[in-house]
Amino acid sequence: MSIELEERLFIGGKFTEGNGKRIVVVNPATKQEIASVHVAGEKEVDAAVDAAEKAWPAWANGDPALRAKVLHKLGDLVDEHADRLGTVQTMEMGKPVVQSIGEVHYVAYLFRYFAGIADKVHGKTSLNVPGFLGMEIRQPYGVTAGIIPWNGPLATLAWKVAPALATGNASIIKTSEKSPLSALLFAALAKDAGIPDGILSILSGARETGELIVSHMRIRKISFTGSTATGKAVARAAATSNLKTVTLELGGKSPVIVFDDCDLEDAVSRVHGGFTQNSGQMCAAATRIYVQDTIFDSFSEKLIAAAKTLKVGDPTDSTSWSGPQVDSIQHNRVIQYIETGKTEGGSVLIGGVPGDEKGYYVKPTIFVNVDEDATISKEEIFGPVGVLHKFITEEEALKRANNSEYGLAAYVFTKDISRAVRFVKGLESGQVGVNTVAMAHPNLAYGGWKGSGVGRELGDYAIEAYTEVKTIFIR
Repeated sequence: MSIELEERLFIGGKFTEGNGKRIVVVNPATKQEIASVHVAGEKEVDAAVDAAEKAWPAWANGDPALRAKVLHKLGDLVDEHADRLGTVQTMEMGKPVVQSIGEVHYVAYLFRYFAGIADKVHGKTSLNVPGFLGMEIRQPYGVTAGIIPWNGPLATLAWKVAPALATGNASIIKTSEKSPLSALLFAALAKDAGIPDGILSILSGARETGELIVSHMRIRKISFTGSTATGKAVARAAATSNLKTVTLELGGKSPVIVFDDCDLEDAVSRVHGGFTQNSGQMCAAATRIYVQDTIFDSFSEKLIAAAKTLKVGDPTDSTSWSGPQVDSIQHNRVIQYIETGKTEGGSVLIGGVPGDEKGYYVKPTIFVNVDEDATISKEEIFGPVGVLHKFITEEEALKRANNSEYGLAAYVFTKDISRAVRFVKGLESGQVGVNTVAMAHPNLAYGGWKGSGVGRELGDYAIEAYTEVKTIFIR
């Protein structure tokens, strides 16, 4: 498929050049340069804010049915161009193309979902204060911003843009320097769908661009998805600027607890996919694998067998399940974690070595005999590395699963509904999957406990996240 890549910034409904600096984008499957995107500096960030301030009042105060119509059309256009958008995402960050195209259709669904909410944003009334009519109304912030990660650029863009626009805000998106290209193609579709000029801007850049956005005095709300360390920096900058509202969806070290009454074949398949999909580059990856002692050996054998059959390779090949790490930095990081796991006493059951050196590949790796306090048990690796632990009792499994600074997601495999409910209640996590792994649906909230985030995206919480409440008393 021949695709013309866009390298410029999208501001005020037009593609425009940046501050003179460029960032090279490399295809991680081939290590070849595929683009060189413009960088947004202070002037460009200000221009995006100016355009947003000019455009959002009419967008917010107009008929919400018009917002819904435009967002529905955008969803249709995303579906129509799914192959192109998915292929570009695969080229820029290595996600297998089948997964990428599936993600694009999910993005289209997200926009349709929030299109349906555009005219259903409600407040409430009260007659409980004698002599007064009391009301609460919800109004948009106006200028909002989102900083998206490299591992799912289109999905996380939709998580921020769709609810922001549905509720009458303007949205400024800063892409990751590792995967900025698919969002720029999306910008052109937004223009074609009828999104007014200035309501959506897409800015490329690295840390400096992000700092300009987070500290900007005329941006009222920011949503960030990324590492916990960077999320803390975002929160500090937001607080010391204009105390802008912040939503943070951060890292994870998700546990999965497998009981001996589970459907063993199904559990193995799902757990295996839970730490290898997208080359393990998922914040909700199921990487801490606790297996009951009575089935530990059989589960381990089947998990190893599954890893042996997994196809790691060219992400443009529809039969590949796992592609490369996003770049040399992430590739080296994962390899270093694997070496650390070995030096700290862990045993490698399979993998533990780089893959095809034509790209930044890492073969799926499974550790066993790893101490609970070992580095690979505690820190987010963001690669296809799973750590097997053995447990005996429910109480032990729950305590060990919760022994983490993170709390994004957790999973339990069992046929015992009472046990499942106990773990659903007991796991310190923003999301719990029973007999399943990582999922996200626009109808339900997504976000983390503890060091995994602040606030929620998707569901009704997304509407709350992009509107402010005003209380009114009428005498």
